[in-house]
Amino acid sequence: MKATRAWLAVVGLALAAAVPAAADSSPVLWQEATFFDALLQARDRLARTESDPNMLPVLKAIAGQVAQQVLNLRQIDGYVKAQQDNLRYAFSQPDPKPSLKTIGANLETLAHGSDQIRSNLYFLTARERIASTQALPDTEMYQADLLILGQVQQLQLQLNALYLDSAAAQKIVQSNDWAVDKYFRHDVELLMRSVVRTQDSVFAIYNAGYELATRSR
Repeated sequence: MKATRAWLAVVGLALAAAVPAAADSSPVLWQEATFFDALLQARDRLARTESDPNMLPVLKAIAGQVAQQVLNLRQIDGYVKAQQDNLRYAFSQPDPKPSLKTIGANLETLAHGSDQIRSNLYFLTARERIASTQALPDTEMYQADLLILGQVQQLQLQLNALYLDSAAAQKIVQSNDWAVDKYFRHDVELLMRSVVRTQDSVFAIYNAGYELATRSR
């Protein structure tokens, strides 16, 4: 009975977001601390002739933040796998609706978590784009860019695993469609849609990282 309760516990995610930290706790480029104004384009031109001294710390910080998103995806994937066990248990009951109500809340939470990761990746993409305006041919800078791309590769692999596990959970629901209502089906579709939409942000951060590496090579 205790195991059953553990299976059906509502998921609570604590995802580390890639939100901008205070200037004294995390390195930032001078452009990131400046309001957008008419002089920004001129400042970008000047930046191309002399790279920001914070470039390397910022690039390493971005790599670390991307690595955190990999861990976030892994956490969500673990919960999605747990929902597969929850679904099998629910559909083995004479009346699965009470269990499905809890599982539906879990799926909704996981979908929101996937959306948060997507937002984090777009934020990191913006940081890469800003850094690209100051990228200069430099060995250390290039190695930092390769580190970012390596983390993005791990991100893609983890997203692939999350998609497969989400599809497996969806298949369990579809094979027991007689026991679910339209609201539960919506929760399942919401998770799949959120996972698929995350792919766009992975493409975005990879393209920005590739451009950064090309300029630093």
